[in-house]
Amino acid sequence: MESQSFTYFSHNTMKEELVNLNENQLNALREFYVERFVDNMETKDLVQYVTDDMFQYMESLPDNEVIEECLNYWDDSFEDVVEEIMEFEQCDFKKTLEDKKDDYLDSLSEGKDLDDYGSKVDALVDSMSVTDEKESTTHRRRDLDSL
Repeated sequence: MESQSFTYFSHNTMKEELVNLNENQLNALREFYVERFVDNMETKDLVQYVTDDMFQYMESLPDNEVIEECLNYWDDSFEDVVEEIMEFEQCDFKKTLEDKKDDYLDSLSEGKDLDDYGSKVDALVDSMSVTDEKESTTHRRRDLDSL
């Protein structure tokens, strides 16, 4: 298998370096990069990325393919979804897709119950007996006091 040469600036040696990778090694590097990149993303960032990507995908489709994608996703519930959309279109209070996305992303609390989170923090702080008194910086050992 033929290798390709790539030059890059190494922050370890502080000079230009050369690396030779064959196609399998380059694909393994791609896979490892994607795995690590995604693994290090916070849930909120990952959801944002996928949401943006899917919305761009749906916008790129011709209208008839959007209908086909939605049919495949909702299957028997497609007609109910269309009915809900039509009813929503008639209501006075509407949220844009951007508002809905922001609300959804805000709801991702990484396991925290947002409605009750503040009171839980307050209770935890109270249970720690936090006071405004200053700690003494003088340390005295009782066993040395008896000498």
